[in-house]
Amino acid sequence: MRWLVVVATVLTALALPLTGRVLWVAYAPVGDDPVAQLRYLDSALDGDGAARMQSLFPEGELFTWVLTGVAAGRVAQDPQTSADDRAFARDLAERALTAVDAPAVADQFGPIPALEHGAFYRGWRLTLLDEIATWDDTAAARAATEAEAILTAVDASPTGWLDSYPGQAWPCDTVVALAAATTADPQAASPVVARWLERTDAARDPGTGLLAHQVDAAGRAVGGARGSSQSVIATFWPRLTGDPAATSAAWAAYTDTFVAGRLGMVGALEHPDGSGAGDVDSGPLVLGLSASASAVTQAAARANGDTALADRLDRQIELWGFPWQAGDQRTYLFDRLPVAVAFFVWADTTPAGPATSSATARPAWWALAVLPTLPAVAAWGTLALVTARRRRSPAVRQGSTVPADQPALTG
Repeated sequence: MRWLVVVATVLTALALPLTGRVLWVAYAPVGDDPVAQLRYLDSALDGDGAARMQSLFPEGELFTWVLTGVAAGRVAQDPQTSADDRAFARDLAERALTAVDAPAVADQFGPIPALEHGAFYRGWRLTLLDEIATWDDTAAARAATEAEAILTAVDASPTGWLDSYPGQAWPCDTVVALAAATTADPQAASPVVARWLERTDAARDPGTGLLAHQVDAAGRAVGGARGSSQSVIATFWPRLTGDPAATSAAWAAYTDTFVAGRLGMVGALEHPDGSGAGDVDSGPLVLGLSASASAVTQAAARANGDTALADRLDRQIELWGFPWQAGDQRTYLFDRLPVAVAFFVWADTTPAGPATSSATARPAWWALAVLPTLPAVAAWGTLALVTARRRRSPAVRQGSTVPADQPALTG
């Protein structure tokens, strides 16, 4: 009996803070604090943070630097940012650009004649330049030159798609590059994008109508659409369409196909049917959901004005990302993955587009809050059952013996 009381008490003591944590994340104001995330990244990148991420996947180093720099550029432009934090953010964004410019990073993407270093590298670098160009004239001039190079390469491409690595093209990378060029020079980009949109049909997945994950040398879809690339496309697509109705339709197509609920949570599937294995692009899959695609979908939701979905995904990151703030630094995932923190702060700072919505699943917060209490409830229930049975047992009831003057009943 006593050991059961101890177990039930311990389980209750463990469950209450977990349940409280779920309810706090679900209903309290979210305190992402992008400046604190950037200060952590600034510290992590002083060491080997970016290089360690490169050992995990092929674009780890570039993504860690460029996403940190883009987020820092956005924070620097926020009127609510203090003067000291603005100076810090500008310095971090410029430091990120220096790192991205380094031959050791650029040369990882190989020689590509049509566009040196390819669409992935050049598109994301221009995305960073676009942010720094808001306060730096030299960066603005570089951004204009970069935009011209990308637009010329896309127009000259027989398929409309640019290689990211020699002989390999992923549509999402050309989308990012074109969106960055549109930001840098909208007037020059408009006719190029219009012509490009007319040439994308062969790259569309017949099953979903969305752009395929990869295309062959002829610009035809290789396999179907996948969440890890579609979430990126959805983030940058609003810059390319210039048509609210078309943007809304594209967002609905993405959310209807890839955003799903699993075990009370909401995330992005890697494959439309929820089956299939994960790989270096998606990361490990949990019931078909990709953690990387789900994180990027927060940025996509903000870019498409779906702030309700963005808020749900943000709160889930706060719940499952194990945030930790010490002093002026905030990190996640036990300080093991700076690239994940870079993705989170990039998503947090993505500007919100015109308001829209999607009919996506909602997290089952109350179910998640109750879940940690189930072992304690089971323990207390077992204790109550054992106690009741002991009270009904003749061996422990007082006055249950037969009086001496009463004859015993025999069969």
